[in-house]
Amino acid sequence: MPVVVAELAGSAAYGGGERYLELLFERLDRTQYRPLLICPEPGSFVGRMEARGVETHLVHLAPLFNPFALWRLTRLLVQQRVTILQTHGARSNFYGRIAGRLAGVPVIVSTVHNSLKDYEASPLKRRLYASLLSLTLPFVDRIICVSDANRRDLIEECPAAEAKAQTVYNGVDPSAFPSQRDRETIKAELGIGGRPVLLTIGRLTEQKGHRYLLAALPGLLKTWPELCCLFVGEGELEDALQRRARELGVERACRFVGVRADIADILAAADLFVLPSLSEGFPFVLLEALAMGCPVVASRVNGIPELIEEGKTGLLVPARDPHSLARAILKLLSDPAAASRMGAAGRTVVREQFTADCMVANTTAIFDAVVQDAGGPLPVRNQVIA
Repeated sequence: MPVVVAELAGSAAYGGGERYLELLFERLDRTQYRPLLICPEPGSFVGRMEARGVETHLVHLAPLFNPFALWRLTRLLVQQRVTILQTHGARSNFYGRIAGRLAGVPVIVSTVHNSLKDYEASPLKRRLYASLLSLTLPFVDRIICVSDANRRDLIEECPAAEAKAQTVYNGVDPSAFPSQRDRETIKAELGIGGRPVLLTIGRLTEQKGHRYLLAALPGLLKTWPELCCLFVGEGELEDALQRRARELGVERACRFVGVRADIADILAAADLFVLPSLSEGFPFVLLEALAMGCPVVASRVNGIPELIEEGKTGLLVPARDPHSLARAILKLLSDPAAASRMGAAGRTVVREQFTADCMVANTTAIFDAVVQDAGGPLPVRNQVIA
């Protein structure tokens, strides 16, 4: 009988943690595991997973101290006879650890997608989360961190977590990003013709650093007046960013195109992918850009240097530094041969080291090890851990 694996999502929006879950659900061996998704709120991710046939449950986990939410989550875990509970994000990690222990779930695995110090929350709330996660640490069997940087930050916040924390890098499906795309047709469809294209993809929030890319554009446009900068994503800063583009006199170069499902096509249209984030875990969007062979300029923050090798698979710049960002972008735009070499090298790195299959294999290996430690039966499988 398949082992029941419950995934308690951090949110119902579509971000990095949800992309992780999507790939995990696609690749879990259904003869070995029966996965189910628990979302803490309604949102687009719920419908997206239901449309793919994933068993989905909604358990509201707000506010932070909600005994009724804890009771509902505990009851669901008991009803579903969950063997493995994997949780994602600070709120879900906190609730999941307690509910999992109350429900008698044999294996509880927390997942850290972003360092707590980088959460878009008040300092008081971050300290509260840190205290609660430290208090519930005895309830968790393993902690998966998506980068070594995240693992170091976790141990700094909670030294006792070191023995339980392991790094499992995110990965993507390289076959979803074929190198042969009709680039000019895609650019024509976007209405950008033969113009050089910068692309950034991410939620329009402060964390993603879009305003520093906008600040870099005036200098870039002096050398590349036809430059087009595509902003893919939506968020609370969209109006403010468009207003800032007008103030800087760069609105003619900016296209805010909202959320797009055709990420491979958008990447094919780009000459350069830019990720000016202030913080990241191990970003899927950067993996996707590399898988597409797109040259990259990114902030040197958190787990990004574990993915981007300076000068080989991309260029790294300090966060919040539009001048350095502009210099790096100009360097690659002015040297297409070097940009092409970096794009090809990035594509190779993803295919060799950062695939979704590798991510899932390493994750299920942790499941198996903890189930075995708990005295439960192991799924029969031949797996190679990369």
